[in-house]
Amino acid sequence: MTSVTTSRLGRLLGYDGVIATLLLSAFRYFLVSLCFVACLAPLLVFHAMVGWQPTHLSLVLGAAALLPLAPALHALLRASAALLDGDHHVVRTFWRGFADAVRVRWGTAVAVSVAALVLGYDVALLGAGAGVLLGAVAAAGVVIAVVVAGAALSDSPVRGAAFAAASVRIVMLRPHLALVWLLLGALGVAATTLPMIGAVAWLSAPALAGVAAVICNRSLGFETARQKVDA
Repeated sequence: MTSVTTSRLGRLLGYDGVIATLLLSAFRYFLVSLCFVACLAPLLVFHAMVGWQPTHLSLVLGAAALLPLAPALHALLRASAALLDGDHHVVRTFWRGFADAVRVRWGTAVAVSVAALVLGYDVALLGAGAGVLLGAVAAAGVVIAVVVAGAALSDSPVRGAAFAAASVRIVMLRPHLALVWLLLGALGVAATTLPMIGAVAWLSAPALAGVAAVICNRSLGFETARQKVDA
């Protein structure tokens, strides 16, 4: 075996070789996705044990189960940026982002639950007709887009109503970005429902969607919109 072949095999199979690097990167994506799914545990338990029903108890429990969603999205985008930048401590970054969101952005989590409760009562009282469901889905899409915009603004110093207004303004200035976020989220959810690979998608789709969202934010003018909001 020549020295050139040995060198190539070393670059391919060594501890710092291509294969090891790819495996470690894939493992970090898995860890971030696992952390995100762990945050959604109350929602998953609710769907498994109760599910949506037009009753007061079901609507209230469903809204309460959504409380970790906004902090989890904050943490997911922060960890996804760390993945994209090559940071190795993605788990610590995720949970630090989650704790910061719970401490500083708790109002976002409450707002999401209140919005879900209102939409749930609308569907329960008005019926599950096509028009009602379409309106509920559209309203939920707007809420999710605003929440994701707020997650991308998690390091902003503004608080309360000013933060909510900044998130809404980001969506208004860059509606194409909001559509991209919704499309990525829909693709991630759809992947988890596919037969055979749905369980695997739970442990890969969140991180992949988060990284894709960060890439889109960096390339489609999110920072420009943010500068206009700060101004």
